[in-house]
Amino acid sequence: SQCSDGRGKNGTCVNACQCLSMIEDICSFQGNVPIVCCTDCEKVTHINHAIVDKLGGIHFRTGRKAYDVCLEHLANLPYEGCGPTSGLVKLWHEQEQCYKYSHRYGVYAAHIGQDARRGQFPHMALLGYGGSMDTADWLCGGSLISDKFILTAGHCISSAVLGKVRFAAMGILRRTDPPERWHRYHVSRIVPHPEYHAPSKYHDIALLETSKRVNFNLHVYPACLNIDDHFLGVVTATGWGALGHNMELADTLQAVSLQSYYEEVCAVHYPPHRHLLTGFNGTIQMCYGDELGARDTCEGDSGGPLQAKPVLSRCLHTVIGVTSYGRNCGYSGQPGIYTRVRFYVPWIESVVWPD
Repeated sequence: SQCSDGRGKNGTCVNACQCLSMIEDICSFQGNVPIVCCTDCEKVTHINHAIVDKLGGIHFRTGRKAYDVCLEHLANLPYEGCGPTSGLVKLWHEQEQCYKYSHRYGVYAAHIGQDARRGQFPHMALLGYGGSMDTADWLCGGSLISDKFILTAGHCISSAVLGKVRFAAMGILRRTDPPERWHRYHVSRIVPHPEYHAPSKYHDIALLETSKRVNFNLHVYPACLNIDDHFLGVVTATGWGALGHNMELADTLQAVSLQSYYEEVCAVHYPPHRHLLTGFNGTIQMCYGDELGARDTCEGDSGGPLQAKPVLSRCLHTVIGVTSYGRNCGYSGQPGIYTRVRFYVPWIESVVWPD
């Protein structure tokens, strides 16, 4: 039946949990659900499927664990300096005389130069090898994806000289940052993909569990996982790897914008050999580089993320690939191979968020 909401807006009497406008006011209690005067143009199945971020934007759970966890991270973001989100906001539709929900615009990725800015990639992890944290060699990268797990490459789980990965550091921009900026954790469990077998670069992906929960802040915060291939435009690879072929490791975290290569082109660059027995595999791998310039990932970037432009918030990145393999980095037209994260999300979910 028709009604008025007391503010001069006409509406329809509905179950409160079908009215998105009620999400912050009702449905947080048990028992009989009241009927409310809803002025929304469209009703929803149940507002328990929605999450409200700290800026009032509304996002809907999908039932896919990796995405729903991402929404929870979004809702808990330390928004100072993060700007707007892409959540739905309520706007009055004059012609239909009711409220419609539209995505808030203004989410963007800052311009990518060579040096990253402090806090720009808060999911970045640096992996350490050796006897102690104080003397460790920090050789690979990774991505924080929960308060206990880091995503990295399978070939980063151990060093031929120093043995298994033992430490993870987050919150830093530079290798030379003072000790108080290093949020360091012991690695308590190493979970390579069950089909990864060195020196092959197929299924080159692994998870590292920290010995204690990671404390989140503006400089340490998890990334989302890509659950489909619907990302737009240029992607960004980040790491503290070498600045070029046979050059020294970067002190400052580097960010480089890369373009996708056609699978047919990548197959030419990476024919069958001992690391890829049947050549490049587009189902489980991705191929990115710079056709005109020399932008690339390099030695020491292994395990780090290939991330799409932020959509939900500029502080919340989506990891689409893991830096895996390349030849003679830094040369024009020579792409690198990245493990395709989307293919491995079910396995990641089973380890990080088991039922």
